[in-house]
Amino acid sequence: MVRVRFVEKNVTPSHVSDENERVSSGALRVFLGSAPGVGKTYRMLEEGNRRLARGTDVVIGFVDARGRRATLDEIGNLERIAGRGATGREMNVAALLRRRPDVVLVDDLAWRHEDSSHYPSRWDEVRTLLDAGIDVMATLDVAALESLSSAITNITGQVPTVTISDALIRSAEQLELVDVAPEALRRRLAHGNIYPVEMIDASISNYFRASNLAALRHLAMVWMAEYLETRLRADEDAQQSTSEWSARERIVVGVNGSASDDLLLSKSAALASRLRAEVIAVHVTAATKGHAVDLSDTRALVAAYGATLHEIADDDVATALVAMAQSEHATHVMVGASQRFPDSNYLGLAGQVLRKSRGLDVHVVSVASERPRPLRRRRKTHFTSRRRVSALVAAALGMPLITAAMSVLPSHAALSIVFPIYLAAVVGLTVWGGFVVGALGSLAAAFLENFYFIAPRHTFVIARAQDVAVLVAFLAFSLGVSVVVNAFARRSNEAERARAEAEILAIAAATVATSDDDLLPILDSLRAIFDLSRVELLTKVDNDWQSELSSGHVNQEASASIELQIDANHALRVSGNTLDAHDRSMLTAFLGRLSVGLQSQQMQREASSLHALAEADALRTSLLRAVSHDLRTPLATIEANVSTLLTHDVTWSPDEQRSFLSVIEAEVHRLTRLVANLLDAGRLEAGVVRSRLVYVEIDDLVASALETIDTLGRQLTIEIPDDLPSAFTDPDLYERVLANIISNACRFSPPESPVTIRAGADARYLDLLVIDRGPGVDLSMVDTMVAPFQRLGDEGSGAGLGLTVAAGFINVLGGSLRMENTPGGGLTVVVAIPMASAT
Repeated sequence: MVRVRFVEKNVTPSHVSDENERVSSGALRVFLGSAPGVGKTYRMLEEGNRRLARGTDVVIGFVDARGRRATLDEIGNLERIAGRGATGREMNVAALLRRRPDVVLVDDLAWRHEDSSHYPSRWDEVRTLLDAGIDVMATLDVAALESLSSAITNITGQVPTVTISDALIRSAEQLELVDVAPEALRRRLAHGNIYPVEMIDASISNYFRASNLAALRHLAMVWMAEYLETRLRADEDAQQSTSEWSARERIVVGVNGSASDDLLLSKSAALASRLRAEVIAVHVTAATKGHAVDLSDTRALVAAYGATLHEIADDDVATALVAMAQSEHATHVMVGASQRFPDSNYLGLAGQVLRKSRGLDVHVVSVASERPRPLRRRRKTHFTSRRRVSALVAAALGMPLITAAMSVLPSHAALSIVFPIYLAAVVGLTVWGGFVVGALGSLAAAFLENFYFIAPRHTFVIARAQDVAVLVAFLAFSLGVSVVVNAFARRSNEAERARAEAEILAIAAATVATSDDDLLPILDSLRAIFDLSRVELLTKVDNDWQSELSSGHVNQEASASIELQIDANHALRVSGNTLDAHDRSMLTAFLGRLSVGLQSQQMQREASSLHALAEADALRTSLLRAVSHDLRTPLATIEANVSTLLTHDVTWSPDEQRSFLSVIEAEVHRLTRLVANLLDAGRLEAGVVRSRLVYVEIDDLVASALETIDTLGRQLTIEIPDDLPSAFTDPDLYERVLANIISNACRFSPPESPVTIRAGADARYLDLLVIDRGPGVDLSMVDTMVAPFQRLGDEGSGAGLGLTVAAGFINVLGGSLRMENTPGGGLTVVVAIPMASAT
């Protein structure tokens, strides 16, 4: 197979130019499609008609309509210049140059002419027109792009015979992607709107697989995105644009040479995989500190994750990261946040990046800076260290301010107003910072009252006994209020926690635990409520407890674990915290729910077992019904013909006897196939089918298969190329596959319509197509068709094992069996086996 590569350099002697130089004055517009049939030609003709209606002189240099009605209709009033050569596929360039239209429409830009042609390729014809100042609109399949050649081969199994340089296509003034969904494209193929029915062979059928079309579509979109990005960058460089748009996503991740870089890079790589994005790692070195950070490990990680590393000197890390993201047109920034000081603003760098970024998605990754310490249940306080510190600061600032404000009051009214105000301040401090802060506030208030408001003022001496009593009463009352308010706050906190625990319990109680996946959330809820490091469900096996299901991790610093019995065969082991009586009472509710869940699992297993028995019984019933149906008819026919032959009062001629015996032979073959299919189905179900691979000829296998079946008088059209390579397969299994599929096609094909058997090969598969003109099927029913004892259209009568055995055997051979609608009506069954060499 000759592979032709078009380069930008013109190969004709009269048009020699530099490979990277474009001298044409005409404008080229290319309509790019992922596969034949997406509508490139139609879109080009549509644009040509639109320009013609606006007064532009448009002619057709070459269009391959392939008999498509819609394409022929779209040609309409467009003028066509007849082609040259025996096939007419060579453009009449001389006539076009004499005609000198404004625009020429050219189909199939990647076409190679015969050696006798004046222009070796379609591109040379187009280049001549462009050099003459004539605009050209052309179509091209993505499979013809040189850079995608290997990818196209891997997807379709077919090596492109003609490729064209990407630089030529990128140099076009306009490039338009014509797209259609793979499902719609396959419907076009089935309706005969892409190729005539007689042209659809094994290679075309294989090329138009849904998976292939989806991969080609994705490949075309990726290539187009890269092309647009290149154009965008070129425009930005030329115009010094500050546009923030980019065709490809980019992720900027901040690294600092520590162990957290691995986590950040792995998460950014995972995000990049989903977004098909680039990862740019950035390390910012403080410009004024001058000490270097060892980035050797980070560089190795960056290379392993396929990212790039940039080092920047800047004292403001957040500004440097945002500036880098903006310069690279990134859409995401990922930074780490340490929780070493959980009561402080641990966002740090992430918070600064959030404030500085505009139009960027900021991802904050929690980075552990030290070994996590186990938390103790029931010792958590509502008053955090940060809250206490802020309350103490408020007391230190607020008490002097309150004292200064009240110092202007007259002396006879001071104590009656001062004491309640100080008491209100103490209550507020207690609510804010807890008992300790409230008690300190009470002492501070007592000293301030004594010094500033009790005579003699500005001393700590108390002249009157009643003032001593009032001051002591104030101190006792304020401390008591602090105790009560603190207790109330704790009770409120516990009530809120109890409410949250009740919600978790309610969710756990509503869970229908029919599997381990249902039980695991219950264990997770239990671990979360009691702050446990690990919860395990134990099962007794041979008088030994074994872990069946667990949540959490083993914590070496955790206290000794305890085991709680659920039932005779199950127990619960918890570790991480000491549980008090209240905790154990709540845990009892969990144990009850776990017990119910385990019982549900047992009932589910019993139900599954009963369901399997019911299915086996239904299968047995179906088998008996199917076998009795398929046995009754041939046995009755055999019995009738044998009885007729044994009749003594009638003498049958040799031809009549031969006719009776032929009927008997056909029915015996029918019974033999039924028994063979039943045995094969049993072998497949038991998994004992083994293949014996040898080199065989496909035409020999088809001939052998036809000898074993009754074609019901249907005409067979066999199209097997002489140069088809040998198949490396199991001849017995493959023959059974073909026999069942061909027999099925003959059964449903109309008597006047032939059944076509067509074979072909590509780089990866050897395909055999069995094409009938029957009623066809809904492709959503394919799974039903290959199920045992199923037939479509006859209420399930008959064994219906032919396609089941065929699908099972072809799987054993490492191939595939797929069904497609025949263009024009009917069903096409494609049997594909991989091309392999004997080893």
